[in-house]
Amino acid sequence: MSKTDEIVEFLSKYSLEEVLSGIIEMQMLLYGHGVDSLISASEYFATNALFACKKSGNIPFEWEDYLKLEKYCKEAFAPNIEELFTEALKMVNATDEEKEAFLQAQHMKVKNMAFRGDGYIHQLISFAEKLYSPLDQDIKAKLGFSFTSCKKMILYIFHTYGVRVAKAYSEKYKVKNMIKAFFGKTKPQLPSIKEGYIFRIDKKNLRDAIGVKEVDYICNYLSVKAFAGDYKKVDLAEFKILISKPFIDFGEYIYMPLLFSSLMNLPKLFHYTFIAEKIFDKKVVGIYTQHRGDVVEDLTQSYFERIVNKENILRSLKYTDEDGEADVTVCMPEGTLFCECKSKILTLNALKGINNDIKKDVYKAIGAAYTQGVRSIKRIQDGKTFIELVDGTAQEVHIDDTAVKYIVCVTAENFGIIPSEITKYVEIDKDINIVPYVVNIYDLDIITQECNSYEEFLGYLNFREINHKLISSVDELDVFGFYKEHGNREIEIEGDELHITAYTQQFDKRYVKKDKEYLQNYK
Repeated sequence: MSKTDEIVEFLSKYSLEEVLSGIIEMQMLLYGHGVDSLISASEYFATNALFACKKSGNIPFEWEDYLKLEKYCKEAFAPNIEELFTEALKMVNATDEEKEAFLQAQHMKVKNMAFRGDGYIHQLISFAEKLYSPLDQDIKAKLGFSFTSCKKMILYIFHTYGVRVAKAYSEKYKVKNMIKAFFGKTKPQLPSIKEGYIFRIDKKNLRDAIGVKEVDYICNYLSVKAFAGDYKKVDLAEFKILISKPFIDFGEYIYMPLLFSSLMNLPKLFHYTFIAEKIFDKKVVGIYTQHRGDVVEDLTQSYFERIVNKENILRSLKYTDEDGEADVTVCMPEGTLFCECKSKILTLNALKGINNDIKKDVYKAIGAAYTQGVRSIKRIQDGKTFIELVDGTAQEVHIDDTAVKYIVCVTAENFGIIPSEITKYVEIDKDINIVPYVVNIYDLDIITQECNSYEEFLGYLNFREINHKLISSVDELDVFGFYKEHGNREIEIEGDELHITAYTQQFDKRYVKKDKEYLQNYK
């Protein structure tokens, strides 16, 4: 029996509402406590609960059953790691190219199954606001609700769950209840169930808080129906319907079982509505597509303004004699940064580990950005100028050919291990011989906050470049943490590769705290 079959059999004993209560409660209890599989495991369990659970369970879901669910969560990746080793053993006699393709596919699967959510939530919500709020009226005209109302509803449910679970736990731990449980007079129950299915969100209350018509449209567009009967069981690496449709509709009330995924997925929630569903006309789709790139550029500029004066940052420089543009250029005597920004997101096939799709996505998000950076550097080396628009007037701009130059590829997507192994995906230009620094916009935010100066940031880029053949990591902040601890130096190890881990923890507390403050103070 596979692990998924085992979990489906476990879930099938209980009612859907009780299992969803356990999944939501688990997220609240474990978040911020270093359980790496929490978010992905919650998506996995909730989707399989739609398939396995009925309206009435054979047995009640009690505290001991919740503990089993929590145990499954912490062990969620075990069968996948075992499968990875099994598949790896089959590659012993494969060619080097086949082995490399296998590793790239497996890295992407692991990235899809496990990602670091801590400290990113406030950034992702802010990114979504910048992305969709300007198109509020267009979205409302076609879907019946605005992005702002949808975001408000998700945050309203998140806050309501927090208040209700705090109250339920204050009841659970009353001395009287503890004594009864200790002497076996009662079985410990799950507080969220014992206190009356506290995670039910009544549509009437939502209509009062958000607006009658918009709530109904949101529920129709972003809900799946409980007990629809057409759900399938899913493995950990497969797509989960609740990521794109975060609410489960029970008629008069709904559940939002994926607390953190629903918040973190806000920047992508309407992406395929614009790109694939043919709901919006070409003009609006074009505005959306352009705006995605502008948001990444705006954030990139604002983050560098922490360590460089605004006057030293140039935006959207056009080429004087050919098509082309430099997105964000940081011009300082100590070194020039050629930042190319891409908002491309990973496709489902790439996340599944299909190599051709991984290559296509990496090229569109990183390869094309690197090529553009190379073109800009060669223009400067050839003494060519750029055009900058200032208040609608074109002005010619000359950029000094500084001795230190870096290409920074800023992405809106977390590409997992790929940035630290970029030379396996992107061919390095032999003339300029610069290895690009690839970073997602959320990590760039944290890194520029943690750097005390522009010189320290350049030191980090130098550290990355001189050690790029050695360093491998699924988390950019692990590498940055290693740099902060050990400084800008060449790493000396016996072996071919250093896999850096466990350095992110020095940032985790600060940025998880920012997540919590943002969510608590959000109005």
